[in-house]
Amino acid sequence: MLFPHTASRRLEFRPASDGDHDEVTRAFLRSGVENVSPTEQPTTRCLADCDAAFLVARRGRGDILGFSALHGRDQAGHIRCAVYLDPARARLGVGSEAIYLTINYAFAMFDVDRVIAQTTEATLGSVGMSPGSSSADRVLRDFLYFRGRHWDLHGFQLSRSEWEEHVDTGHLDPVLGPGLGWRHDPYRTPLAS
Repeated sequence: MLFPHTASRRLEFRPASDGDHDEVTRAFLRSGVENVSPTEQPTTRCLADCDAAFLVARRGRGDILGFSALHGRDQAGHIRCAVYLDPARARLGVGSEAIYLTINYAFAMFDVDRVIAQTTEATLGSVGMSPGSSSADRVLRDFLYFRGRHWDLHGFQLSRSEWEEHVDTGHLDPVLGPGLGWRHDPYRTPLAS
């Protein structure tokens, strides 16, 4: 059984609501990926369509680094994952931690078999990949235009069985911190070392 962890060694997820509109809009703008019109109220639309939405904060200090969401859950057992982090504030693997927490939350909380994500080469570096080393399932060449140029859109998907295999190896346990595991209730005492 997977547990829905909302904290890692360096991050904590706080539930996002319509009252967090300004913070979520800032996260979109800082990421540089979205063009947001102030009159459009994108977060209200975005949050209403989400199955889960979180502000991503630095653990212990509380400063907001970005926004994470799960959306588009369908009858085929798929859900989409979105993580928008401020590149200037989210360094040294913090993007990977946010993605791991988001993926695990999807599999722990929802009856889904696949998590789907998309990104451009502008953000591959934040999760430790380069365009040449991308393990994307599909790449749509020159699909998006932002920051004054065309970008390839990289599509990724992860099945529940693949995620559980990653969890069971224990290699991702250090993301959570000492004495914690993805199959351990985060609200109970830590595992014995």
